[in-house]
Amino acid sequence: MFLAIKELKYTKGKFALIISVIVLISYLVYFLTSLAYGLASSYTNAVNKWGSDEVVITVDSNDSIMMSFMTNNDFESVEVDGTKARIGLFPAVINNPDAEANVDSRLNVYFFGIDNDSFLKPTEASNLTIQQNEVVVDESLKKEGYEIGSTIAVSGTDTVFTIIGFSTKSTYQTAPVIYMAMETWQKYRYSTETPPDLYSGIIVRGSTGNLDTKLATYTTADYIATLPGYTAQVLTFGTMIIFLIIIVAFVLGIFIYVLTIQKTPMFGVMKAQGISNFYIANSVVTQTFLLVLFGIFVGLILTIVSGIFLGDIIPFAINILFYGVITVAFFLFGFLGALFSVRAVLKIDPLKAIGG
Repeated sequence: MFLAIKELKYTKGKFALIISVIVLISYLVYFLTSLAYGLASSYTNAVNKWGSDEVVITVDSNDSIMMSFMTNNDFESVEVDGTKARIGLFPAVINNPDAEANVDSRLNVYFFGIDNDSFLKPTEASNLTIQQNEVVVDESLKKEGYEIGSTIAVSGTDTVFTIIGFSTKSTYQTAPVIYMAMETWQKYRYSTETPPDLYSGIIVRGSTGNLDTKLATYTTADYIATLPGYTAQVLTFGTMIIFLIIIVAFVLGIFIYVLTIQKTPMFGVMKAQGISNFYIANSVVTQTFLLVLFGIFVGLILTIVSGIFLGDIIPFAINILFYGVITVAFFLFGFLGALFSVRAVLKIDPLKAIGG
């Protein structure tokens, strides 16, 4: 430890460059992880709020809940050992009828039709009764200037809704969710005042029994995987992050190895003085540990600061578990990189190193 710290202080410029490289790479890894997690969460926040185990839709919908049409007979036929709830789901474009530039206020959203007594109602609205043209909207609409009592219009129609409440983290496929009564959703979905009593799917807490052949059930995780673009996005970001961690391990290992080779004469003198291989190897490993520690600490701080300033603009979210796994991976790969340098130290012949 003493030798490692002494050397870090003696050659500050050289080690500062190495630390700066680790800072930049760790910052990139942490930031991409937060971006990937934030983006993935914005796909599934509303689904996660269901707290469900299974999702039932029709076979003919081909994995798309928006193309699923279910009847009340279907609802009655689905046997569960827990609870179940109907849901209507369809995209829409809304605008602010009170905005000066009405066109510029357009926003893509998803309408969720729910029953007032179902577990799908957001907990923030548990004391509210959603009826007629009243809606509960995701809190992200506050950034667009909406508040309790504001009205929102559905683009291309004369339909206007009144906001009676906000819910937290209610996004679906990155778009805000607007909760409304099932009857109101059916009027919007089928563009008539006398719509058919149809809805999109059944959300189940528990497990289902035997289903009619025209119905299909998915675990919630499997349903999320069917969302367009979700799996491709997660795999893409995951692959990038894994490769970045491997790259930083190689970079760190090469840096430490080159530094160790440059110090061969010095290690030779130390060995000739009777200093053990263990002491020198321990110094190399400790030095690597300190470089990784300083580098990822600064990288993590930069990531958090970036999130504070960019969180309202980009889908940035912190996940302590992911950060922990990445941090452990950095130390693990850094340690493995240091072992190559230790191997070089063990091979140093004191006589050859000092020119004897």
